[in-house]
Amino acid sequence: MRIYYIFSIRDEFYELYKDYPQALYNILLEIYEMNKSDLDYGITLFKQIALPLNKYELDRKVYLDLKDKMRYTKTKDEHIINNLYSEEVSIMKIKKTHIIINTIQSYTEFFEILNHHKSFLFACDFKNDDYFFLSRIKTLV
Repeated sequence: MRIYYIFSIRDEFYELYKDYPQALYNILLEIYEMNKSDLDYGITLFKQIALPLNKYELDRKVYLDLKDKMRYTKTKDEHIINNLYSEEVSIMKIKKTHIIINTIQSYTEFFEILNHHKSFLFACDFKNDDYFFLSRIKTLV
């Protein structure tokens, strides 16, 4: 099982880290692993790097893109792809600060859909030390 956390990176940080994604990943990993006592510092640092998401708007765009596909369902705030042909089962939740995707594969159709609607998205799988900008996904697949 893969759990991807996807963040909308501010333009200036994208320009700074687009060729050095490991440095950006290390900062986000540090925030992810922070103690509760350092929470204020972590939130301040996170707000400098990442933009908030318009949850309602992005949720609606993803729904409109996929609503007519047999492999797609939506229940409450979960978008679900269950594609028998590609053996993909992925669940995506859009939050105000990030997106979480649970999937059984290292690639999900959600990456392409999100990249189509939002610039400078950075995906991190903290458990597997995997990270990439969605805009560069074509070089990874």
